Amino acid sequence: MKSSIKLILFDVLATARTLFLAVCVFICLFSLLIEEAHGAINASRIYQLQQRLIENPRDVESHLNIAMEYGAANDFLKAVEAYFTLLRVDPNNFHAYNNLGVLYKKSGQYRDSLHCYEQAEKIDPESAWVPYNKGLCYEAMGRMQEARESYGRALSLDPSFSQALQRLRILSGSEEQIASSQTFEEAQILIAVSPKPESNKAVVKTEPIKPQPKTEVKTDKISSKLQQVKDNKIAKKQHRTQRKGAAATIFNKAMDAFESNNLEKAIELYVTAITSERDLLAEPENGLIKAALEFLKERPNRMPEGLFYRGILIYISGHIELASKDFNSYLLSSGKNNLEYVDEAKRLLAAYETEKAALEAARKAQKEHEALIAAKELAAKSSIEDDKPRPSDIIIQNMNVDQIIAEADRLSRDSRITDALAVIETGLKVDPSNIKLLMKSANAYTDLLLVKSDNEAGKMAILRFEKVYANTPENSREWSVAKDMIFELKKRVK
Repeated sequence: MKSSIKLILFDVLATARTLFLAVCVFICLFSLLIEEAHGAINASRIYQLQQRLIENPRDVESHLNIAMEYGAANDFLKAVEAYFTLLRVDPNNFHAYNNLGVLYKKSGQYRDSLHCYEQAEKIDPESAWVPYNKGLCYEAMGRMQEARESYGRALSLDPSFSQALQRLRILSGSEEQIASSQTFEEAQILIAVSPKPESNKAVVKTEPIKPQPKTEVKTDKISSKLQQVKDNKIAKKQHRTQRKGAAATIFNKAMDAFESNNLEKAIELYVTAITSERDLLAEPENGLIKAALEFLKERPNRMPEGLFYRGILIYISGHIELASKDFNSYLLSSGKNNLEYVDEAKRLLAAYETEKAALEAARKAQKEHEALIAAKELAAKSSIEDDKPRPSDIIIQNMNVDQIIAEADRLSRDSRITDALAVIETGLKVDPSNIKLLMKSANAYTDLLLVKSDNEAGKMAILRFEKVYANTPENSREWSVAKDMIFELKKRVK
């Protein structure tokens, strides 16, 4: 009897164990599916946004949303390219610079990250998120004092900023507290989508850190070593791609070479990988790009394809104009053994020239558009002036001679010679012997003769010049002009 009970209990325990294992496997698979779905690119969403850009290529919101979709899917290259496209449309876009800073920080390009945050800070000095994100970057670089200052700056802008307060408290504590907080810091990297964004993480309430009495802790050396090995494995895994294929294998070998201090081999393998499969640029690297650029900065020829390597690394860092100089030098130099690199350099240069030409065409079109608008405004203004009637006789009679002549000149410029003569004649009624008005009248009648072949206008011009000739001192300028004009007009007037 006892043996049968034992067998039943054994069967029950075995069944329970099997069910428990099945549940665990189901939970793990479900978690993986959720994680994969979270990291997948929302193709339909991006397609909708691209359709909006076809209708309006300068739609800032659509450019931003496309970049954020790629960022959410961890597609680093496409996200960065989308943000640079946005900055060409809107050079002072706060979100583009702030989010680029986050992406560069995640990929270990800390200098570029800080540069982007500084640009964002210039655009919106009141945003507390920018100094907070700078603090995270400084912390990742090991520059703790600058991190504290950045968190303090964030709190001065927003005293209720709990994340900044928590980081500042932790950095003000002991080294053990700082070390134990590193994973928390990584979990709080935020991509700002508005000047006052909300985190998609749960906000952890913090309490003031109470000073703990110093106690002597006996460290288990074996456990410490095991933990160190475990941490190294985790860090190594973070810088390896999970993609499949030849390019992915080369990428991982590049990371191995870099960690074993074989920098030249690491550069060669990394460039081979990313030129073969550009999507690998979305993978985080462990500071290889920065180290490679420092290595090739002054002496690119220390490697056979060094000019191309430096150019491609500068290109993926976002400095396309500088990269084009290296590509041109590479194509002009001798010893180009890798035809794939030659083709890639030519392709990138062609793309750069196309983009430059497009920007130049856009600037030219903008200038032409502005010139057209200015011409239309000038024409509208001239039209208004042309339609302005000549002053009434009463107003003219109260003008001085210079004002009458100025009004006559205005009408003459608008080809309104008859109106100009009417203004002068009204002035002569007030002052019949005024030499200036007589000369102006004679010249106006002469213009009418020449333009419209008006014989009567020619006769009036002769009469006016004869009056000037008779009433001005001999050999004066007016006397000489009147004399010559009388002679010429009498030959023309019948």
